[in-house]
Amino acid sequence: MSFADEVKGKKVLVFGLGLQGGGVGDALWLIKHGATVRVTDLKSEDELEDSLAKLPDNISHSLGQHLDEDIEWADIIIKNPGVPDSQPQITLARELGKPVFTSIALVVKEARDKTIGITGTRGKSTTTELTYSLLNSLFPGEIIKGGNIPGTSGLQLLDQLADVKYLVLELSSFQLTNFHDHQLSPRYSILTNIYPDHLNRYEDMEAYQHDKSAIYAYQNSTDFLIYNQTNQIAASMASSAPGKLIPFESSTLPDLTLQLPGEHNRENVAAVYELAKILDLDLASFKEVAEEFSSVPFRLELIRELDGVRYYNDSTSTTPTATIKALSSFSSPTVLILGGDQKHLPTDDLITALKDSLNLTDIILLGSHNIPEFTSKLTNSCGDLIRSQVNSMVEAVSDATSAVQEGGIVLLSPGFASFDLFENEFDRGRQFNQAVKSLNLISASSLDH
Repeated sequence: MSFADEVKGKKVLVFGLGLQGGGVGDALWLIKHGATVRVTDLKSEDELEDSLAKLPDNISHSLGQHLDEDIEWADIIIKNPGVPDSQPQITLARELGKPVFTSIALVVKEARDKTIGITGTRGKSTTTELTYSLLNSLFPGEIIKGGNIPGTSGLQLLDQLADVKYLVLELSSFQLTNFHDHQLSPRYSILTNIYPDHLNRYEDMEAYQHDKSAIYAYQNSTDFLIYNQTNQIAASMASSAPGKLIPFESSTLPDLTLQLPGEHNRENVAAVYELAKILDLDLASFKEVAEEFSSVPFRLELIRELDGVRYYNDSTSTTPTATIKALSSFSSPTVLILGGDQKHLPTDDLITALKDSLNLTDIILLGSHNIPEFTSKLTNSCGDLIRSQVNSMVEAVSDATSAVQEGGIVLLSPGFASFDLFENEFDRGRQFNQAVKSLNLISASSLDH
């Protein structure tokens, strides 16, 4: 029985409506397929105004709180991946024997053999977009993408599966949690790398790696795991995988001239190259698509070139490792916009990288009240690099523009979560773009994206 048949006439609770569109899309799909739907979220009605406006007026909801009675009411719970399994009402649901699903796991359950699943601490979005671009160029109209992408609903993908050749999914650790419940892994899986992340949610790295391992843990011997053999943790994890192991590293790439900056992006492209070989794709087409591919929004994205200065948006850099890799992608004099909210990740390597960097000229510290320990360490180790501490993106871009040398780079690569000053990393990225595009400088030429 398909999930569409299963929900007909059932009471379904969307647990975590959210702001990015996934919860709204799931609710609309459930209504379309005959379910009685209720939504709940810890955010208030005012905060969820845009999401609620897309739902029927008569849909019931519990906002600003989660209630036991909503769990008791429901036959099925669709859980937002951002909600941990330890959340009290989710624990209650399991105690009562209520099925708890994340929508993307249901999609993979119905289309496992068509699914290319991509995860990792860094690089999964770029790898997903490049994979989709390559496959869509070869099989136009037969490829769909989804998963950890703002504005996409997992359940709405179910109505598109019949004529699809491949389903390309970016999968976060939060989404992969539910894959363990189903003992489910995609047929084709890519593990880009593993670094410390989300230790504000996970007890330790072992728990984080456990969720990530669902990308391959339930594969069979004819499935494929493409993994980064130069990343120590990824390589160690892959050694226990039951499928066919396909290693990659940047040196396995053919001679390509990429627009994507940085060694880490060569690794991302190398992963897609190995996938292209597995799927027996035209490698000349791979080369053409890879060389034309530029960037994904908020991931080392070139926003503007103004008076010889390039402005790069790497707002999804929410870990120290991401900032280290971003900074190492350039050799031009760089002003770095850094800082944000705590994820309880180790920062010593980042401070060392900032201190030892040959191209870093200035740091604009954006938001420091939630990271006092890091701010203190940074001040002690390389305080001469800190030009200013600010609390708005407009101030950060203005100060960075004043500091940057001609021919240099302004780089937003915060290295921390965004929730101190912004709704999320995408809001942070949009505010950067707006501030950069609003700069009132005279330029002979500019490039806006």
